[in-house]
Amino acid sequence: MKFKEVKKEFLEFLEFEKGYSAKTIEAYQRDILKFEIYLTEFSIDYKKIKKEIIFDFHSDLSQSIGPRSFSRTLSSLRTFYRFLFYQELISDLTLNSVLTYPSPKFKKSIPSFLSEKKIYEVLDKIDQTDKIAIYKLRDKAIIMLFFTSGMRLEEMTNLTLRDIDFNEKSIKVLGKGDKERYANFDDKTKKLLVEYLKLIKKYPLLKSNLDNNLFVDKEEKSLSRNKIQYIVMNNLKGLSVSSFGPHTLRHSFATHLINEGVSISAIQSLLGHSKLSSTQIYTHVSLDKLQSTINKAHPRGKK
Repeated sequence: MKFKEVKKEFLEFLEFEKGYSAKTIEAYQRDILKFEIYLTEFSIDYKKIKKEIIFDFHSDLSQSIGPRSFSRTLSSLRTFYRFLFYQELISDLTLNSVLTYPSPKFKKSIPSFLSEKKIYEVLDKIDQTDKIAIYKLRDKAIIMLFFTSGMRLEEMTNLTLRDIDFNEKSIKVLGKGDKERYANFDDKTKKLLVEYLKLIKKYPLLKSNLDNNLFVDKEEKSLSRNKIQYIVMNNLKGLSVSSFGPHTLRHSFATHLINEGVSISAIQSLLGHSKLSSTQIYTHVSLDKLQSTINKAHPRGKK
């Protein structure tokens, strides 16, 4: 059986047998495609894989992606080759070569954290750009919505006007694995959103695009994932943080909550994490809060 044929069967297996979401299947498809391109380029039979081939594939791919991304790709390959083995298309030796190839090691770093003061500096920076008013409001609303709701980039990309309850200041979010949850935002974010929607009525083309997504653009019916990420990164760059993407704002949201005494389990629910361990890396206590606690509790701090 040709690679393309067995790949099609594998993706159908993920959809109909495993019940995976479309997004998860797309991720598998991207990972398997990388390997397919490599095999085709070097005329390698997918049924005769050895560790040396995985090593060469790893070396080739490491020029364009990091260890974390390759680790995910390798995980997809392992699932794919287990499927091939159960379909009796490969030997146990081939399966073992894929399963026993070591995953690359990478350090789990604590994500960057932004104070509320820094966020308002970013909003002021947007006001000073030469963009037209509607796009200034849109960009500020995106920044604040990330910061006050803790939404993921993919969730923001798919957000529609119908998902927002302005009275309750809440958002119906479709998260990972198509799991539904509710996120909230504050009065300042609500004000920005209302002003944005009020001004958008003056632009018929933009207004018509609201049926698809909340955040729109003249060139696109809706802002793409990459465009939203660019807006955030472009406006956060220059700040004294190690990373400055949408995830920085999501982490800042969680950190502010933990500093205010919100339980980790509650934050887990707000972030849409299935595992508590995923939440814990985002919730380090800020140095200022830690120092304040020490000053209040430690005998020397009370003097």
